Amino acid sequence: MNIKTALVSAMLAAVAIADGNSTSSVPSSCSIKAKSTATQQSDLDKYSGCETLVGNLTISGDQLNQGALNGVQNLEGSLTIFNATTLTQFNADQLQNISHSLNLQQATQLQTASFNALQQVDTIEMIALPNLNNFVTNLKNASVIYISDTSLQTVHAFEELQQVKSFNLNNNKLLGSLESALKSVEDSLEFSANGNNSNVTFDHLQWANNITLRDVHRASFVSLEKVNASLGFINNSIDALNLSNLTSVGGSFSVVSNNQLTGVNASELKSVGGGFIIANNTRFKKIEGFHKLATVGGAITVVGNFTDLDLASLKSVKGGGQFETNSGNFSCSSLKKLQSQGGIQGDSFVCKNGATSTSIKLSSKSSSKKSSSGDNSKSSSSSGNGSSKSSSFTRSSDAVKTASADASKSSGSSSKTASNDDNSKSKGMAAAQFAPVGSLIGALGAVAAALL
Repeated sequence: MNIKTALVSAMLAAVAIADGNSTSSVPSSCSIKAKSTATQQSDLDKYSGCETLVGNLTISGDQLNQGALNGVQNLEGSLTIFNATTLTQFNADQLQNISHSLNLQQATQLQTASFNALQQVDTIEMIALPNLNNFVTNLKNASVIYISDTSLQTVHAFEELQQVKSFNLNNNKLLGSLESALKSVEDSLEFSANGNNSNVTFDHLQWANNITLRDVHRASFVSLEKVNASLGFINNSIDALNLSNLTSVGGSFSVVSNNQLTGVNASELKSVGGGFIIANNTRFKKIEGFHKLATVGGAITVVGNFTDLDLASLKSVKGGGQFETNSGNFSCSSLKKLQSQGGIQGDSFVCKNGATSTSIKLSSKSSSKKSSSGDNSKSSSSSGNGSSKSSSFTRSSDAVKTASADASKSSGSSSKTASNDDNSKSKGMAAAQFAPVGSLIGALGAVAAALL
């Protein structure tokens, strides 16, 4: 018992000593006062002797044209440049770590933001920087990246970054290229409304939870193997998609309104957990890159001008089936056979080419088995321009709306993640990166408490 008491006392003493050391390790001159704002270079120069700076540094106002944070290597807090209306250049080229966030917002004259040594930060949020054309980091670790409304033409700041929670670039109208070494995305990867000829390269990416690409000219995902939730390519000018290593999509798979698209290679894709939608891709005539697809957990929709559709391995579709093409050369026979054998299990089935259509509407799954063998609720018409064609256009529009809605949900959730959750996300990474003494304190305190 005496040994136990002595051990507890020793540990508590060590905690007190470590706590005292951690407090005294940073001079008071290197601690930023709460709610203080730097408005001129002299406000920043007073930290030049601080290797570690503690607190949240905010830069704002109209008195600073070119700003620099010199000497500081570690910032235990956040760095914010907000509404600095005359600032054109800012550099913190010795800064290696930011425990919380780097926020650059509404600095309308800012052209260059240089963080040459920056390797670790929890969140980067850059919004409303209409003149920013140069952003430099050496980033290796980050959780959230959100960049919107800048004049960036190329992005090299993330070429060493291998893992993030979310990565969102949108409304950067001059952005032409992005190359990334990302291997995994825990939440969402989104790229939309950037330059008309933007090229994105994610050749090291192996898995992600959600991926949504809009308004992209070229995209490369040659190593992508798995998407846990949704994967969508919507309203792009891509002419081909190489997804040759993709084996599964846990949610919906959507390829919608890509007017230049002529081919998709998803030759290893075997399962889609949600809906499978290929719709309104004007030049996509031969849909042959899905020959190993065996199961679809939702409905399947293929609408367009296709002449060939290779779904030779398809065995099970939990939802309905909609197959509509303007081509008169497409045959519905194999799809009708699959439906009649119970492979398409939903309450509706439509297969239509430019000359004929077959529609089946079922009231329940139990009636599905009856109708698949023949007569009760099957209607067939051989008309190129009749009422069945009119209804097919309505259904086609619904398919596109469904795909767009799915992608919008994904986009909305990511934006909220970037803008609303900065504090909660940053705490974990901050503790891991900048609290070796604090970690010792916590560990010793926990052991002492357990012994008591």
